[in-house]
Amino acid sequence: MRATLILVLALGCAPTAETPLTPDPERAPGQDPTCPATAGPEMARLPEGFCIDTTEVTQSQYEAWLETSPSTDGQVAACATNDDFTPTCRWEPGRYGDQPVVCVDWCDARAFCEAAGKRLCGRIGGGGYDFDQYADAEVSEWQAACSSGGDHDYTYGDELDTQVCRGADAETHETWGFVDVGSLEGCHSPDDGYAAVFDLSGNAAEWDDGCESDDPDASCRIRGGSFEHNTHGLRCAMGERLGWPRMRKVVSVGFRCCAD
Repeated sequence: MRATLILVLALGCAPTAETPLTPDPERAPGQDPTCPATAGPEMARLPEGFCIDTTEVTQSQYEAWLETSPSTDGQVAACATNDDFTPTCRWEPGRYGDQPVVCVDWCDARAFCEAAGKRLCGRIGGGGYDFDQYADAEVSEWQAACSSGGDHDYTYGDELDTQVCRGADAETHETWGFVDVGSLEGCHSPDDGYAAVFDLSGNAAEWDDGCESDDPDASCRIRGGSFEHNTHGLRCAMGERLGWPRMRKVVSVGFRCCAD
């Protein structure tokens, strides 16, 4: 399953960080018709009622957004000093198109999601959640998606399997590092209501809208672990204190979006 980019822009109109892109009436195959279909991955609606990207946002999807010259004006106060959405590493447009975009900070991720008519995944119902509620599937959209509503420790079940998702111990690929999003057929929930969502464990870790405060230097949650993590680092509830300053850009961290 590959993420599909659907991007429709009015000619001569470049969206700002807070201006949603124009929805496309023709949905991608598998796209839930009640979820936004503007930019980024296809979305799935989960039993909790919200929509979530079925994969991490890819480099080609992020590049398409940058090509619209999005304005850095209008960001939330915590992101007021964020003056460039361009990834700072592993950014070679055209080379890693179907792999997760990384080396973006929390503010970049939030801006992309808003421009796509979505939001950075956070509290079920919208907005951010308290930093310490990250493992509560009744509060966190990301946790609900990864744990199938709180039923599983890993996105694919209750027992660690190093060969299912893209962690540090995976032997299913010849090279160490990222793989194309959605390319690992078993890296999803066994439960029908959540099975359309891939790569919540491993590949790229993901920014989440759960921050210690609105201070620009405050830590925000990153979820799911990456290709650098193993064992407990790939659990849905991994890392009790795992959060990085919202303006930090890391080679192993990307994101996905949610919506109502």
